[in-house]
Amino acid sequence: MDLETMNEQMLSPASGKILWIGADERGQKTITIFMHIHNVHVTTAPLNCVVKKITPKKGKFKPAFLRSSDFNMKNTIELSTKYGDINVAQIAGFFTRKILCDVKAGQKLSKGERMGKICFGSRVDVTVPEGFKIKVKEGDRVRYKNSVIAVSTAE
Repeated sequence: MDLETMNEQMLSPASGKILWIGADERGQKTITIFMHIHNVHVTTAPLNCVVKKITPKKGKFKPAFLRSSDFNMKNTIELSTKYGDINVAQIAGFFTRKILCDVKAGQKLSKGERMGKICFGSRVDVTVPEGFKIKVKEGDRVRYKNSVIAVSTAE
């Protein structure tokens, strides 16, 4: 196994506060990041990847720090990585009425490259691939492109 794989770090795709760490509806490990109105609302690629699919979904506009915001307007970006597929969901908040997606299906992205922006307070959910250990805990503050949220456990 190469050194890059052994030391792979998954970066936070957004700046904000870790609200929840758990599993999504498919059982995948998921980290939820709440972006306060004063955070930068850019979303970036957490790993080197290729954009597989983008799925916009209409929904409500509940405050993004509430669990009921799972049903808010969202844009799910499915990414193919060498570790498997992951999702980055851009979720609108109470004030948000616009999600900007700057990528297209088939586009290659480098870790930390911009994927889009959510206007005002909102949240981002990111799934963590198998073989990665989550390095953050609920309540931690993270910064997009800088904070390591998970590390490969491959030996």
